[in-house]
Amino acid sequence: MGNSQPFLVIAYDRIGKLQAGPAIRTLALATELAKICPVDVLYESDPPENYSHLNFINRDSINPDSDFFSKYRAALAPPLVAMTFPELLDNEIPIVIDLFDPVIWENLDLYKNSPISDRHFQHERHLAALMAGLIRGDYFLVAGDRQRDLFMGMLTSLNRVNPSTWSEGFTIDDFIGLVPFGLSDSLPPSPDRLLLPEIFKTDGKLVVWGGGMWDWLDPQIIVNAWPEVLKKFPDACLAFPGTKHPNPHVPEMDSVGRIKKIAADLGIVDSIIFSDWLSRDEYLGLLARADVGVSAHKPGLEARYAVRTRFMDAIWMGLPMVVSGGDEYSHYMEKYSIGKLVAPSDSSSVADFSISIIEVLEKGKEHFRDGFINARADLAWPKMAAPLIEWAKSPKTTHGPGSEFFEGTVGQASPRQRPKDFGSLMHRVMSKLKK
Repeated sequence: MGNSQPFLVIAYDRIGKLQAGPAIRTLALATELAKICPVDVLYESDPPENYSHLNFINRDSINPDSDFFSKYRAALAPPLVAMTFPELLDNEIPIVIDLFDPVIWENLDLYKNSPISDRHFQHERHLAALMAGLIRGDYFLVAGDRQRDLFMGMLTSLNRVNPSTWSEGFTIDDFIGLVPFGLSDSLPPSPDRLLLPEIFKTDGKLVVWGGGMWDWLDPQIIVNAWPEVLKKFPDACLAFPGTKHPNPHVPEMDSVGRIKKIAADLGIVDSIIFSDWLSRDEYLGLLARADVGVSAHKPGLEARYAVRTRFMDAIWMGLPMVVSGGDEYSHYMEKYSIGKLVAPSDSSSVADFSISIIEVLEKGKEHFRDGFINARADLAWPKMAAPLIEWAKSPKTTHGPGSEFFEGTVGQASPRQRPKDFGSLMHRVMSKLKK
């Protein structure tokens, strides 16, 4: 297959000026793929700036019913592509499914206040779309060892691992690529080249909750720990720069109002800064100015399989962090000596967070300098993306034989409307795969 044939990347999330972790990953993987072949990126809303090595195509400008997908050597797609481009699943080009975001378990918290019928509807439609991607995909990306075991189990239960597909010499690495979230291999920009919104300019210590205030996280434990930090550093400020997701399809989180109430009850509102989502340059400017980053979560399914992309920007910018343990990447804090690890949120975690934040503030960022140098070298995107790039040089088709085993045995769900109005998404996908 010639290197002139383009590779298609379907953006996981909005990739314009305001970016969350999935958008950053999309652009990073597309950038690595562009080193071996032309890359088209299919996006929603606005394209990003400063990516002249990629060709951006607005999804509203194409007709997916045409033979649009057939010209590509392969496609990299999000796990729920069946909701946005089910037509891709009908095409025979090799497809890579990126499974790094455990959206199924995030949704258990995201919709927890909805009526139970709506919660089941959202869960079943997302599950059906995930299963469609697992059945149709030819290669899969995960961001950690736990995720690889999880999805190997799901693929086995969907009969993707069978005598026809698991031929002699075939290994798990031919099926699932371990592609952790990475870092730019260039040095971070100097602070004087970055933007810092006026709201964050302060003379005291600055502690940043890096990223969104998602309901499956636990920002309230940081707020409850904050009064003890203020006793040691009275002029310190705690910043929450992600009260609203940049994607308008994501609803506002309950945690935002809950945190503001806790801060008011504790009498510490004046030391806390809330803002909407920042542009990439503004966010990096905030991390460059900050003294400590924080992130907390409770034990649970999401935490076990999650990868906290907020850690990666902090590592790149040399910002030490105090974080809850238990997810795939929190061990970086201890492995590279770039922060402190606290047990997932429980009754003792408030005091542990207070003590750890104070300790890191007292040591200062320079204390962790060598650890950041080592982490940046180990976690650069060219290294992290290597399994995908190797596969993309000669894409292989692995879906097919054995898929009929699962036809008709899954729950009803539709990518766009409730099950009572449409037949099963899975039935439609499976009937296509059998042709």
